[in-house]
Amino acid sequence: MGRLRLTRTARARSGVLSGGAMVAAGAGLGLGLAVGLVVGGVLLVVYCLLLADTGDGGGP
Repeated sequence: MGRLRLTRTARARSGVLSGGAMVAAGAGLGLGLAVGLVVGGVLLVVYCLLLADTGDGGGP
């Protein structure tokens, strides 16, 4: 079995996604479902902004 080959961008995306899921789950378990959903929504917005910012740099 070989190693998975991921680009730097793919590793960053998977790290943000898994970290966000862990934070949202922890907030949901510790503080209640409503807070967990809010934290998950905020992290989703941040994740989408990160994806928009990791372009190829060929813009104006």
